[in-house]
Amino acid sequence: MRTSIYLAVTAKRNRRSTASDLSRQLSSATGTTLSRQTVYRRLGHIGLNARKPVRCVPHTATHCLLQLTWSRKHALWTPQQGSCVMFSNKYRFILQSDSRRTLI
Repeated sequence: MRTSIYLAVTAKRNRRSTASDLSRQLSSATGTTLSRQTVYRRLGHIGLNARKPVRCVPHTATHCLLQLTWSRKHALWTPQQGSCVMFSNKYRFILQSDSRRTLI
């Protein structure tokens, strides 16, 4: 029970830490060894999911201006016109079957 509380407090203090990082911190602080998967599950039980570091492409002022300009230009589109456009926040698509990603 105490390990769950320690994990919760540590995870909330450093939101970018992974389950592996939290496992190492717990082991060094208390001597209790938990696997990465156990840490992941315990965090899930208390509502702290997705403990994976995320890299994203930062938006510059130019990106924001271009998006705003595009949306204003196409604000009066009908649903039929808009259905031909694919919106995504992904900066790349992998279409090879060996990539272990869902094909688009």
